[in-house]
Amino acid sequence: MRRRSISFFVISLFLMGGLILRLYTLTDGAYTQAAEQQSSLTVAIANARGTIYDTNLKPLVNRGTECRASLTATPEALAAVSGSLTGEELAALTERLQGGKPVAVTLNGFPASADGLVFLDAPVRYTEPLLAPHVLGYLDGDGLHGVSGAELVFDEWLNACAGKAEATYTVDAVGRPLQGIPPVVSNTLDSARAGIALTLDSEIQKIAENAAKEHIAKGAVVVMEPDTGRILAMVSLPDYQPSTVAENLENEDAPLLNRALANYNCGSVFKIVTAAAAIEAGIPLDTAFTCTGKVDVGGVTFHCHNRLGHGTLDMTEAFAQSCNPYFIRLAQRMGGQTLYNMAVALGFDRPIILAEGWKTARAVLPSETELLSPAAVANLAFGQGALMASPVHIAQLVAAVVNDGEIIRPTLLKGIVDAQGNLTEEAIAPAQSAFSASTARTLREMMRVVVDEGTGRSARPFELGGGGKTGTAETGWEQDGKAVVQSWFGGFYPSEDPEYVVVVLAEDAENTGGQSSPVFKQICEELTMLEKQREAEREAEQEEQEAEGGESQPLP
Repeated sequence: MRRRSISFFVISLFLMGGLILRLYTLTDGAYTQAAEQQSSLTVAIANARGTIYDTNLKPLVNRGTECRASLTATPEALAAVSGSLTGEELAALTERLQGGKPVAVTLNGFPASADGLVFLDAPVRYTEPLLAPHVLGYLDGDGLHGVSGAELVFDEWLNACAGKAEATYTVDAVGRPLQGIPPVVSNTLDSARAGIALTLDSEIQKIAENAAKEHIAKGAVVVMEPDTGRILAMVSLPDYQPSTVAENLENEDAPLLNRALANYNCGSVFKIVTAAAAIEAGIPLDTAFTCTGKVDVGGVTFHCHNRLGHGTLDMTEAFAQSCNPYFIRLAQRMGGQTLYNMAVALGFDRPIILAEGWKTARAVLPSETELLSPAAVANLAFGQGALMASPVHIAQLVAAVVNDGEIIRPTLLKGIVDAQGNLTEEAIAPAQSAFSASTARTLREMMRVVVDEGTGRSARPFELGGGGKTGTAETGWEQDGKAVVQSWFGGFYPSEDPEYVVVVLAEDAENTGGQSSPVFKQICEELTMLEKQREAEREAEQEEQEAEGGESQPLP
């Protein structure tokens, strides 16, 4: 009996030991993992999103820097940063540090080194005043994703290029850093040097913004290379800054709207299309009509801006004087279908894709059925009625005139940039023919006459001349008892071998070219000065290189 009790005790003891060992095995891993998690704490010091560059790889964002720091609650660290914070900021920081854990903070300048303090130079996303805010766009409240513009269109890639700086501390069980053990700092902020390059030229963007703000309150400007379709400047007024987005959300003037991509009534700039269709249809330039100040079509009376009439004009004279009755008669002669086909060939029935996921509003063109009405054809002939298009559409139109009738799709994307600053360029869109080279040459000459002798004289630059077309588009709205109209000027510069297309829209202007023409003139003149400055810089650089090369040559 006694021997049996001893055996039972031994077996029970063995089973209990096995159970304890099993419990230890099951729980030890979890406890060890928890202990390891509690042994370190990582603090995010700074984050940087991929960079947006201009066409010359000058950064448009991440241009400025600031001091970012991580510190622990040591007297030395607080003393070191106290001179880089306001009294209010220092009090807030002290309160945050009372929890005993490390804290990240932005400093107004670089402090001296101290125990418990880590600091570094970090990029600032937006430095105000920011160029081209409507093109660049802005981020959400967390600063993680784009809401508009390039920030939205290239959101995924810009986040993929992101860099960060972190400090990892060895801490006790409650997360307090252990004294005497410095944190391990990880810094990949340089990764954010990768990003995208836009076609914008910072210096040309400044020229366009300054000229627009000097002459118009609401409107848009587009400056474009005709042979590549690359948009060098895009302005929308009124504008905003990243720090003022919230206060502008309910602004009735819609500062957040990019007017360069929005639709407007076109007015007489569309006469470029009507003239192109007529010339392609074989109607001679010397075709004459008499303007009495108005014309009746299908029981509807259409007025000329010159209510007294222009008298008898040929096509070039009518284009230069922007005579509405002449172009109505011209459209009647060639037919609505011919005009419609030319408008479609020039892209007035669709949006313009500026990059994948980035486009203008879809242009609005009367349907072929609507154009069975003679009055609808008359309206379209001088850019009125249902027709609407964006400033980018007008830039594409003028560029086709410069490019001998070839359309090259406008774009805002130059290419992709890696962290070493290497650019992989996007291919230029293939050209599509809209009209013949001979028609284009005729249109360029007609547009030169507009600037030299016609309604666009106030747009004529001091040097090198130019060509263009004015326009005043009726909207049918009234404000304070006055008709609301849109003032346009779309043209090329210089007159011979044009290098730029410049389109200006002055929203709610009241006179043909009254506000838009001076903007065109100022931009063109400053482009000339910029080119002279750049040429002088290139020559100086070349002379410096030649001098250095000469010094390094061996003596004879």
